[in-house]
Amino acid sequence: MKWLLQRSLVRRVALSLMFAFTLAWIVLVAYVYLDFRMSMYTDSNVVRAGRELNAVLADVENPSVAAEVVRTMDAMVNRMRHEWGRTPEGAVFQLKDAQGRLLYASPAIIGLALPGEPGRMIDVALHDRRYWLYEGRSARWRVWVGEPHRGTPWVIGLFGSLLVMPFLIAFPFVLAPVWIAARQGLKPLRLLGERIQTRSADDLTPLKFAPKYAELKPLVMALEDLLAQLRGKVERERSFVNDAAHELRTPLAVIGVQAHVLSRSTDPAEREEAAQHLAHAIARSSHLIRQLLELATMEGSSNPEVQCVDIAELTRRHLAQTARDAAERQLELTFESPDRVCFTLSVPLYESVLRNLLDNATKYVDEGGQVSVALRAEDGVLVLSVIDTGPGIPLEEHALVFDRFHRVSGTSAQGSGLGLSIARQACQRMGGMIELTPNPAGLGCAFTVRIRSRLAPDAVSP
Repeated sequence: MKWLLQRSLVRRVALSLMFAFTLAWIVLVAYVYLDFRMSMYTDSNVVRAGRELNAVLADVENPSVAAEVVRTMDAMVNRMRHEWGRTPEGAVFQLKDAQGRLLYASPAIIGLALPGEPGRMIDVALHDRRYWLYEGRSARWRVWVGEPHRGTPWVIGLFGSLLVMPFLIAFPFVLAPVWIAARQGLKPLRLLGERIQTRSADDLTPLKFAPKYAELKPLVMALEDLLAQLRGKVERERSFVNDAAHELRTPLAVIGVQAHVLSRSTDPAEREEAAQHLAHAIARSSHLIRQLLELATMEGSSNPEVQCVDIAELTRRHLAQTARDAAERQLELTFESPDRVCFTLSVPLYESVLRNLLDNATKYVDEGGQVSVALRAEDGVLVLSVIDTGPGIPLEEHALVFDRFHRVSGTSAQGSGLGLSIARQACQRMGGMIELTPNPAGLGCAFTVRIRSRLAPDAVSP
């Protein structure tokens, strides 16, 4: 009983096949009935029997012989109807000569005057029973042949009962091959499930499963791709943890050493220097931890919420915060943008991109350098450019600068190597992209961010 209640593709195939057989039976019954209705008045069994009987009687001259022929036909037909399981009411026959004298009549219609249309079957009621009645005429005789019926539902039921047995006999012979084919076709899926079930949670190696059927190949390929993505993700996370531990080890060691100096030293100058080193190490650790948390939050969050904001005003506020640090190093900070650029995007992600690009630019540009920020919207795409006049990045490292913890060779500025990785991740989360090119004006770098979104109706173009 439990097997009957549980969902199964094989059982679904069997039920579908049963439904198809039932539907085919209904259609065939309808076809047979409609075909019968179209030919019943001119070519039904009653009409053919009446024509044959009329043809036999045409050569008979003796009334007694003619009556005996009709009586014999009556007995034979009703015996056959009884053997075939037809209705209890028997077929009826009546014979008259050309002058209208009654020569023979079945018991059920004795004393009745039968109507008719010569050469055609009609539907009449006799003694509250309905008959299909055929009248045949020749030079000597008039003969009637009638078959009882109970209306359209009875006729349809009769045809259905005659056709149901062949369908019941054929069904197992059709079901068996389909059942076997379905079970054999699903066998690779069971084997694949068993292979996956026996694996440990840490086993992400390829399945190495070659399905026989073309329909299963997309499923296996999708699973292989998923395992490859998981392997890559696990490897990246493992590398991320190792790199984070390595990056945190240095500032934590400095904090431990300087804290020891502060607790042991009595020299004010030495204590002052240790305090400065301690503060610097704490600030570096805090910045690194904040970036690690930002990156982890960005990778683990769901789809970002978007809203329509004035990106130009949002960018000006961030530039105002950066301007204080830029002024201390005598950097020239410029911004080129329309008065308003209303755009629909994720504000926290955009702020993360802008903050990290500005931090990267101001950190590596020498004193007296320049950082230029440009913002525009064109054809439904928001374009943000951050260009600096720093030492630049070698072309061979352009593809590596967005990797985690990558530090440009030869740089002396302090950093964690996470800023550009965070910026790229935020761009991807917004469905955008970021690229690095050399500064067109000479030394330095040019970072360009493109984010496709729906431009608000009140956006102002340059």
